[in-house]
Amino acid sequence: MEHAEPAPLALQLAARVEKIEPPTITAICAAAIVATIELLDDDRSRPGGEWFAAVDAWNGARIRKIMRRGRGAAWERAQEPDGVTVERDGAAVRAFVPGPLDQAPGPLAKLQIQSTPLDEPDRVEALPEFEAAAGSTLVVVLTPDVDMSWGKRAAQCAHAGQWAWMRSDAAVVAAWDEAQRPVSVIHATPELWAQLVDEAPITIHDGGFTEIPAGTLTALALWA
Repeated sequence: MEHAEPAPLALQLAARVEKIEPPTITAICAAAIVATIELLDDDRSRPGGEWFAAVDAWNGARIRKIMRRGRGAAWERAQEPDGVTVERDGAAVRAFVPGPLDQAPGPLAKLQIQSTPLDEPDRVEALPEFEAAAGSTLVVVLTPDVDMSWGKRAAQCAHAGQWAWMRSDAAVVAAWDEAQRPVSVIHATPELWAQLVDEAPITIHDGGFTEIPAGTLTALALWA
């Protein structure tokens, strides 16, 4: 007798996208990065915390993330399931405690996964000059080589930010914390992307679950 494979574990994210004055894609990506990190850094996600078992079971080699969107009353109801909401540059994103993909809490499951069309950001030819001290800004760069919905891009940014936060020197992360966790999301030109691919310490290759082939290089992370 064959047994069905268990549903994959996923950390789900939701962005608030109202019809009037919606957030920018860049701001959504930045908020997704910080929301993911703040959920993982929450006391409830640490050993002994009420979220630890769920976070620990999910946080392995394949960190699947799903981005949804909501507005109005649906967005307000989505604040009920366990998670952390972050606002950045006019965007609000909530990161939810991981769980089986097919067992999302009702208020979360009702939010749509497909992306509402948003204005495309301009491509950046060079990294900006950062005023903060070295090591205090987390920079995430998105590939220009493949087309992705903004929800997919936000998930890739969250992957990159998570790996940078988890795998970087403690002093660098401490400086970032001290600076209130600034994030810069870059939609790179092909020229800038080619320059940074070999320099960035963090590279993200997609798992191939949605939109693009497995192994596609989607995002980079580095410290300014």
